[in-house]
Amino acid sequence: MLDLPAEFEQFHWMVDMVQSVDMGLIVLNRDHEVQVWNGFMTHHSGVQSHDAIDKSIFELFPEIPQEWFKLKTKPVYDLGCRSFITWQQRPYLFKCRNVRPVTQQSAFMYQNITLNPMRTPTGQIKSMFLSIQDATAEALVSNSA
Repeated sequence: MLDLPAEFEQFHWMVDMVQSVDMGLIVLNRDHEVQVWNGFMTHHSGVQSHDAIDKSIFELFPEIPQEWFKLKTKPVYDLGCRSFITWQQRPYLFKCRNVRPVTQQSAFMYQNITLNPMRTPTGQIKSMFLSIQDATAEALVSNSA
């Protein structure tokens, strides 16, 4: 049996977690081009990873208002702080199908999104990652109240 270095094994685990976690994970560079696209995003959006990588998020999802989204990313890049998009502000950023249409009566997935800075070893922010949570159940309960 091949004995792999612990760092390689941990890297493999990290990749597996990113692909398997029950939330969308996307890395965008400063030009808003996709660098990482996880399995959750493939499953819910229908966009394959190999079709998303190196493409502009605006090319993949032309319904995203560019100027508005760029304003949301500005504090992430300029100040190094998180930014948030909640389903109350905007029901979704990425028009994804609702994967539980029988139990949840919605044509799309409501989303809560966190935009997080990613620092290089020298402290520069050249990319950010988005974490996308399915908030459909919460939105439907809130909207029916």
